[in-house]
Amino acid sequence: MHLFDIDIKGKFTFRESDALSAGTSLTMFEAKGCKIGIGICYDIRFEEMARLYRNKGCQMLIYPAAFNMTTGPLQWSLLQRARANDNQLYVACVSPARGSPPGYVAWGHTQLTNPWGEILNELDAAEDMVVSDIDLKIVDQVRAQIPTFDQRRTDLYDTVWKKEN
Repeated sequence: MHLFDIDIKGKFTFRESDALSAGTSLTMFEAKGCKIGIGICYDIRFEEMARLYRNKGCQMLIYPAAFNMTTGPLQWSLLQRARANDNQLYVACVSPARGSPPGYVAWGHTQLTNPWGEILNELDAAEDMVVSDIDLKIVDQVRAQIPTFDQRRTDLYDTVWKKEN
């Protein structure tokens, strides 16, 4: 849905919009009783999109992604843990292994994070695979113990927005 158009001066410039167009809808499916939302790479930066999936009942989000060597070390794990914690669901980010130049070099580090924001599995940069059972009861437990979605004060958001605009 979102395209990776960035320019980090002196380090990295990339414009997906030069070759691709953004999606226009959310993609969800169910597997073994787990409702799963799909995003791609750059989508993980948008908490609002993850929240839409959560509001639609998703218990897991999957992001195939290829973070680069500039943003990967700082933000790859942080964003996964944030989306899992913010939305109280599992997040699985699947990355290609790190190749060598010439061409695009991915950070790697496929990762599975639980609804508490705890990393359950993380690979390094080499080719490998994670196979893991997840417990959907943990999603329910986290949501019951810390009911942020029931306590959300969207009425305040509207009030502040109207006063500022």
